[in-house]
This record gives sequence, structure tokens and C-alpha cells, in this order.
Amino acid sequence: MSQYKLIIFDFDGTLAITHKAIVFCFTKTFESYNIAPPSADTIIGTIGINLPNSFKILHPAIEESAIPEWVETYRSYYRTEGEKQLDLFPGTKQVLQLASKSGLSLGVLSNKHVSFVNLFLEKLRIHGFFDLILGDNGQIILKPNSAVFHSIIKPLFPELDNSQILMVGDTAIDLLFAQNAGIDVCWAAYGYGDRAECLALKPTFAIDNISELAAIVQN
Repeated sequence: MSQYKLIIFDFDGTLAITHKAIVFCFTKTFESYNIAPPSADTIIGTIGINLPNSFKILHPAIEESAIPEWVETYRSYYRTEGEKQLDLFPGTKQVLQLASKSGLSLGVLSNKHVSFVNLFLEKLRIHGFFDLILGDNGQIILKPNSAVFHSIIKPLFPELDNSQILMVGDTAIDLLFAQNAGIDVCWAAYGYGDRAECLALKPTFAIDNISELAAIVQN
């Protein structure tokens, strides 16, 4: 039986293959303002960071006042085109089924807008596995800050010790969130995080395929 009673998953690069959609929507956004878009690799390097900060990184000359419009332009492309380019990592649904059957509670914590997280979990037919779905709603403090852990997650599971909670994520942002919250973390090495940066943060576990999480769930 697993020591963990709650598993919190990141979305992009952990549960779902989203880089094609993200690159497409960033590229279309830049092109809509007649600005040459960054390379795909540069865009992928910002996955996990919230949209306003991503635009500051990808377009340093952007005016602060223009960011909300750019964010909405990006989201409009994501609503109409991005969702067509999403898929689950192979084995995702099977791992969620196993964890659920084992009596574990499951959650999603993403820096993506919460409406998109809910929409995509529905479209990928895994929404029903999750007891808790958190994303950017304009009010919560995003990862890697651990405020949402203390203000929302822990109060919902007051019977759990931190040692019974596991974060699963692919970027340094997820690993730092877990460190800040004082919980174990499984690095999804198959996702979009920088390998050297993530290994330097010494995750509790590292997996090269989401199917490997089954062993952690069962033990």
C-alpha cells in the first residue's frame, strides 16, 4: 500500500502533451501583432510559467499595459485551435485508474487558466478522476509559491500529514512548489523541464514514463 494518500499532478507536460498547442498559440499571437515569433524551443522553455511572465520572457520589449491583450489573444487561439492539438501521454489514464482504485485522492494544480484545465480534462476524458482541480483564476498565487497548498489543499485534506502527499510535475516550478510546501515530489522527466535544473533540485523520485508512477502508487 502506498504511503501517499493524495497525488497532485501538474497538467502541461505531466498528464498531457501540450507543447504543439502552446507553440502554435504563441506563434499565432506574435504574428497577429506583426512581430517575429520566438523559436519553438524558446517557447517550450517557458512552459509552466504563467502567461504574463511568459510574454515578458519571450518579448522583453512588451509594454506592461499590452500584456492583458496579448494574453487574451493567446487564449482565443487556444480556445479555437489549441485544444485540437492536445493528447494524453501514453499510460496516463491507466495510472489514474490504478491510483483511484487504490483509494488515493487525486488533484491537478496548474499555472494554466483554470477554465482551460477543466475544459481539457473533460475533452481528454479524465476529469472524473480528480477530487481537486486548481489553476489560475486571477486570485490564487501561482506555483512555485506554496500559498495555495496551505490555504486550499491542506484545509481540504486536514487528516493528511505532508508525508502522505506527493506532487508530480515536469518543471523546476513544480519541484520548487513541492519543496516550498514541504512535500515529496516526483519529477516527470519525460515532460518539458530542463534536465540539469530539475536534477539539481533533487526530486524524491524521477520517472521517464508516467507508467512508472504505478510502482510508487502501489508501494
